[in-house]
Amino acid sequence: MFKLLLANKIRLKKSKLFWSGVFITVGYCLLLLMLNYIEMISHVGNSIMLVDWYLLAPFSVLSFFCPIFCSMFIGTEYSDGTIRNRLVVGHTRKNIYLSNFITVSFACIIITLIASLVVILFYAILFGWNISNSMKFILYYFSGLLMLIAMSALFSLIAMLISNKSSSVLVCIMICLSSFVLENIVKTWIFNGYDGGILPKAKIFHSQFLLEFLYDVIPMGQCFQITGEMVFHPFRLPLYSLLFIIITLVCGIYFFEKKDLK
Repeated sequence: MFKLLLANKIRLKKSKLFWSGVFITVGYCLLLLMLNYIEMISHVGNSIMLVDWYLLAPFSVLSFFCPIFCSMFIGTEYSDGTIRNRLVVGHTRKNIYLSNFITVSFACIIITLIASLVVILFYAILFGWNISNSMKFILYYFSGLLMLIAMSALFSLIAMLISNKSSSVLVCIMICLSSFVLENIVKTWIFNGYDGGILPKAKIFHSQFLLEFLYDVIPMGQCFQITGEMVFHPFRLPLYSLLFIIITLVCGIYFFEKKDLK
Protein backbone atom coordinates (compact mmCIF):
# COMPACT_ATOMS: atom_id res chain seq x y z
CA MET A 1 0.00 0.00 0.00
CA PHE A 2 2.80 2.44 0.91
CA LYS A 3 4.50 1.98 -2.46
CA LEU A 4 1.20 2.56 -4.27
CA LEU A 5 0.54 5.75 -2.29
CA LEU A 6 4.08 6.96 -2.95
CA ALA A 7 3.69 6.37 -6.69
CA ASN A 8 0.35 8.21 -6.66
CA LYS A 9 1.91 11.07 -4.73
CA ILE A 10 4.53 11.49 -7.45
CA ARG A 11 1.78 11.44 -10.10
CA LEU A 12 -0.18 14.00 -8.12
CA LYS A 13 2.75 16.41 -7.98
CA LYS A 14 3.08 16.21 -11.77
CA SER A 15 -0.66 16.41 -12.44
CA LYS A 16 -1.61 19.54 -14.37
CA LEU A 17 -5.26 18.91 -13.52
CA PHE A 18 -4.50 18.92 -9.80
CA TRP A 19 -2.60 22.21 -9.98
CA SER A 20 -5.34 23.67 -12.16
CA GLY A 21 -7.78 22.76 -9.39
CA VAL A 22 -5.57 24.55 -6.87
CA PHE A 23 -5.35 27.73 -8.95
CA ILE A 24 -9.05 27.77 -9.88
CA THR A 25 -10.19 27.26 -6.27
CA VAL A 26 -7.78 29.84 -4.87
CA GLY A 27 -8.66 32.24 -7.69
CA TYR A 28 -12.37 31.85 -6.96
CA CYS A 29 -11.84 32.66 -3.27
CA LEU A 30 -9.66 35.67 -4.08
CA LEU A 31 -12.26 36.93 -6.56
CA LEU A 32 -14.95 36.79 -3.86
CA LEU A 33 -12.69 38.62 -1.43
CA MET A 34 -11.82 41.35 -3.92
CA LEU A 35 -15.45 41.87 -4.95
CA ASN A 36 -16.45 42.32 -1.31
CA TYR A 37 -13.52 44.68 -0.73
CA ILE A 38 -14.37 46.79 -3.78
CA GLU A 39 -17.99 46.93 -2.64
CA MET A 40 -16.89 47.98 0.84
CA ILE A 41 -14.69 50.87 -0.30
CA SER A 42 -17.13 51.98 -3.02
CA HIS A 43 -20.21 52.16 -0.83
CA VAL A 44 -19.58 53.14 2.76
CA GLY A 45 -21.72 51.16 5.18
CA ASN A 46 -21.96 47.98 3.10
CA SER A 47 -21.61 44.87 5.20
CA ILE A 48 -18.48 42.72 5.14
CA MET A 49 -18.98 38.97 4.74
CA LEU A 50 -17.71 36.97 7.69
CA VAL A 51 -14.59 34.88 7.17
CA ASP A 52 -16.71 31.73 7.72
CA TRP A 53 -18.38 32.18 4.35
CA TYR A 54 -15.09 32.54 2.48
CA LEU A 55 -13.55 29.53 4.20
CA LEU A 56 -16.52 27.39 3.20
CA ALA A 57 -16.63 28.71 -0.38
CA PRO A 58 -14.00 26.26 -1.78
CA PHE A 59 -16.38 23.34 -1.22
CA SER A 60 -18.68 24.59 -3.97
CA VAL A 61 -15.82 24.59 -6.50
CA LEU A 62 -14.43 21.24 -5.38
CA SER A 63 -17.81 19.53 -5.59
CA PHE A 64 -17.52 19.96 -9.37
CA PHE A 65 -13.76 19.47 -9.53
CA CYS A 66 -13.87 16.14 -7.66
CA PRO A 67 -15.72 14.06 -10.31
CA ILE A 68 -13.52 15.41 -13.10
CA PHE A 69 -10.30 14.80 -11.19
CA CYS A 70 -11.30 11.31 -9.99
CA SER A 71 -12.30 10.11 -13.44
CA MET A 72 -9.25 11.63 -15.16
CA PHE A 73 -6.70 10.54 -12.54
CA ILE A 74 -7.94 6.95 -12.28
CA GLY A 75 -8.92 6.73 -15.95
CA THR A 76 -5.32 7.48 -16.92
CA GLU A 77 -4.21 4.40 -14.99
CA TYR A 78 -6.47 2.25 -17.17
CA SER A 79 -5.43 3.90 -20.41
CA ASP A 80 -1.71 3.62 -19.56
CA GLY A 81 -2.04 0.03 -18.36
CA THR A 82 -0.81 0.98 -14.88
CA ILE A 83 -3.46 -1.04 -13.03
CA ARG A 84 -2.62 -4.24 -14.91
CA ASN A 85 1.10 -3.67 -14.28
CA ARG A 86 0.47 -3.23 -10.55
CA LEU A 87 -1.44 -6.49 -10.43
CA VAL A 88 1.38 -8.27 -12.27
CA VAL A 89 3.99 -7.15 -9.72
CA GLY A 90 1.87 -8.48 -6.85
CA HIS A 91 -0.31 -5.64 -5.53
CA THR A 92 -3.79 -6.70 -4.45
CA ARG A 93 -6.92 -5.23 -6.01
CA LYS A 94 -8.05 -4.01 -2.61
CA ASN A 95 -4.83 -2.04 -2.07
CA ILE A 96 -4.96 -0.60 -5.59
CA TYR A 97 -8.54 0.53 -5.05
CA LEU A 98 -7.87 2.05 -1.61
CA SER A 99 -4.68 3.80 -2.73
CA ASN A 100 -6.53 5.55 -5.55
CA PHE A 101 -9.40 6.52 -3.25
CA ILE A 102 -6.98 7.88 -0.63
CA THR A 103 -5.07 9.83 -3.27
CA VAL A 104 -8.08 11.60 -4.77
CA SER A 105 -9.46 12.32 -1.28
CA PHE A 106 -6.08 13.70 -0.25
CA ALA A 107 -5.96 15.90 -3.35
CA CYS A 108 -9.37 17.47 -2.60
CA ILE A 109 -8.48 18.06 1.06
CA ILE A 110 -5.11 19.61 0.19
CA ILE A 111 -6.75 22.01 -2.27
CA THR A 112 -9.27 22.99 0.42
CA LEU A 113 -6.54 23.63 2.98
CA ILE A 114 -4.46 25.69 0.55
CA ALA A 115 -7.49 27.80 -0.36
CA SER A 116 -8.30 28.22 3.34
CA LEU A 117 -4.80 29.47 4.14
CA VAL A 118 -4.99 31.99 1.30
CA VAL A 119 -8.42 33.17 2.49
CA ILE A 120 -7.19 33.62 6.07
CA LEU A 121 -4.18 35.63 4.91
CA PHE A 122 -6.00 37.96 2.51
CA TYR A 123 -9.10 38.32 4.69
CA ALA A 124 -6.92 39.44 7.61
CA ILE A 125 -5.16 41.98 5.38
CA LEU A 126 -8.35 43.37 3.82
CA PHE A 127 -10.91 43.12 6.63
CA GLY A 128 -9.15 42.18 9.86
CA TRP A 129 -10.82 39.21 11.52
CA ASN A 130 -14.50 38.53 11.93
CA ILE A 131 -15.95 35.08 12.63
CA SER A 132 -19.50 34.37 13.79
CA ASN A 133 -19.35 31.17 15.82
CA SER A 134 -16.10 29.22 16.04
CA MET A 135 -17.62 25.90 17.12
CA LYS A 136 -20.32 26.02 14.47
CA PHE A 137 -17.76 26.87 11.80
CA ILE A 138 -15.48 23.98 12.84
CA LEU A 139 -18.43 21.57 12.60
CA TYR A 140 -19.38 22.90 9.15
CA TYR A 141 -15.78 22.79 7.93
CA PHE A 142 -15.27 19.25 9.22
CA SER A 143 -18.56 18.21 7.59
CA GLY A 144 -17.35 19.77 4.33
CA LEU A 145 -14.12 17.76 4.39
CA LEU A 146 -16.05 14.54 5.02
CA MET A 147 -18.41 15.51 2.19
CA LEU A 148 -15.43 15.76 -0.20
CA ILE A 149 -14.20 12.35 0.95
CA ALA A 150 -17.69 10.93 0.35
CA MET A 151 -17.66 12.41 -3.15
CA SER A 152 -14.20 10.96 -3.74
CA ALA A 153 -15.47 7.55 -2.64
CA LEU A 154 -18.43 7.71 -5.03
CA PHE A 155 -16.50 8.89 -8.07
CA SER A 156 -13.57 6.58 -7.32
CA LEU A 157 -16.03 3.68 -7.41
CA ILE A 158 -17.31 4.78 -10.82
CA ALA A 159 -13.84 5.44 -12.22
CA MET A 160 -12.46 2.12 -10.95
CA LEU A 161 -15.32 0.12 -12.44
CA ILE A 162 -15.38 1.82 -15.86
CA SER A 163 -12.21 0.99 -17.76
CA ASN A 164 -12.74 3.48 -20.59
CA LYS A 165 -11.42 6.89 -19.58
CA SER A 166 -13.79 8.94 -21.74
CA SER A 167 -16.84 6.99 -20.55
CA SER A 168 -15.70 7.33 -16.95
CA VAL A 169 -15.36 11.12 -17.24
CA LEU A 170 -18.75 11.42 -18.94
CA VAL A 171 -20.57 9.26 -16.35
CA CYS A 172 -18.98 11.08 -13.41
CA ILE A 173 -19.88 14.49 -14.81
CA MET A 174 -23.43 13.39 -15.61
CA ILE A 175 -23.93 12.02 -12.10
CA CYS A 176 -22.54 15.23 -10.62
CA LEU A 177 -24.84 17.42 -12.72
CA SER A 178 -27.84 15.14 -12.09
CA SER A 179 -27.32 15.29 -8.33
CA PHE A 180 -26.94 19.08 -8.59
CA VAL A 181 -30.30 19.35 -10.37
CA LEU A 182 -31.97 16.83 -8.04
CA GLU A 183 -30.78 18.60 -4.91
CA ASN A 184 -31.92 21.95 -6.29
CA ILE A 185 -35.39 20.50 -6.82
CA VAL A 186 -35.40 18.97 -3.32
CA LYS A 187 -34.22 22.29 -1.89
CA THR A 188 -37.07 24.06 -3.70
CA TRP A 189 -39.62 21.61 -2.33
CA ILE A 190 -38.29 21.95 1.21
CA PHE A 191 -38.25 25.74 1.30
CA ASN A 192 -41.21 26.54 -0.95
CA GLY A 193 -43.41 23.48 -0.50
CA TYR A 194 -44.27 23.12 -4.20
CA ASP A 195 -47.50 21.18 -4.71
CA GLY A 196 -47.93 22.13 -8.33
CA GLY A 197 -46.52 24.37 -11.02
CA ILE A 198 -43.33 23.69 -12.90
CA LEU A 199 -41.91 21.36 -10.24
CA PRO A 200 -44.88 19.42 -8.83
CA LYS A 201 -43.97 17.38 -5.78
CA ALA A 202 -44.32 13.65 -6.47
CA LYS A 203 -46.44 11.69 -3.98
CA ILE A 204 -43.42 9.80 -2.69
CA PHE A 205 -41.75 13.10 -1.81
CA HIS A 206 -44.65 14.56 0.18
CA SER A 207 -42.91 13.52 3.38
CA GLN A 208 -40.81 16.37 4.77
CA PHE A 209 -38.63 13.80 6.55
CA LEU A 210 -37.79 12.06 3.26
CA LEU A 211 -36.98 15.35 1.56
CA GLU A 212 -34.68 16.43 4.37
CA PHE A 213 -33.05 12.98 4.41
CA LEU A 214 -32.24 13.26 0.68
CA TYR A 215 -30.96 16.78 1.22
CA ASP A 216 -28.72 15.57 4.06
CA VAL A 217 -27.41 12.27 2.76
CA ILE A 218 -26.48 13.16 -0.85
CA PRO A 219 -23.08 14.96 -0.91
CA MET A 220 -24.30 17.71 -3.27
CA GLY A 221 -27.14 18.52 -0.88
CA GLN A 222 -24.63 18.74 1.94
CA CYS A 223 -22.58 21.12 -0.20
CA PHE A 224 -25.59 23.44 -0.65
CA GLN A 225 -26.19 23.48 3.09
CA ILE A 226 -22.57 23.97 4.15
CA THR A 227 -21.67 26.71 1.66
CA GLY A 228 -24.98 28.48 2.34
CA GLU A 229 -24.51 28.02 6.12
CA MET A 230 -28.10 26.77 6.37
CA VAL A 231 -27.64 23.27 7.79
CA PHE A 232 -30.81 21.56 9.00
CA HIS A 233 -29.14 18.83 11.07
CA PRO A 234 -25.48 19.77 11.68
CA PHE A 235 -24.57 16.61 13.58
CA ARG A 236 -26.17 14.29 11.04
CA LEU A 237 -24.07 15.38 8.08
CA PRO A 238 -20.76 13.87 9.30
CA LEU A 239 -22.55 10.64 10.24
CA TYR A 240 -24.26 10.41 6.85
CA SER A 241 -20.94 11.08 5.10
CA LEU A 242 -19.17 8.36 7.09
CA LEU A 243 -21.97 5.90 6.30
CA PHE A 244 -21.85 6.92 2.62
CA ILE A 245 -18.06 6.41 2.54
CA ILE A 246 -18.20 2.99 4.19
CA ILE A 247 -20.98 1.67 1.93
CA THR A 248 -19.34 3.04 -1.21
CA LEU A 249 -15.92 1.60 -0.33
CA VAL A 250 -17.31 -1.82 0.52
CA CYS A 251 -19.31 -1.96 -2.72
CA GLY A 252 -16.43 -0.58 -4.77
CA ILE A 253 -13.86 -3.05 -3.46
CA TYR A 254 -16.30 -5.95 -3.86
CA PHE A 255 -17.14 -5.15 -7.49
CA PHE A 256 -13.54 -4.28 -8.39
CA GLU A 257 -12.45 -7.71 -7.06
CA LYS A 258 -14.98 -9.27 -9.47
CA LYS A 259 -14.13 -7.02 -12.42
CA ASP A 260 -12.55 -8.63 -15.48
CA LEU A 261 -9.47 -6.55 -16.34
CA LYS A 262 -8.72 -7.27 -19.97
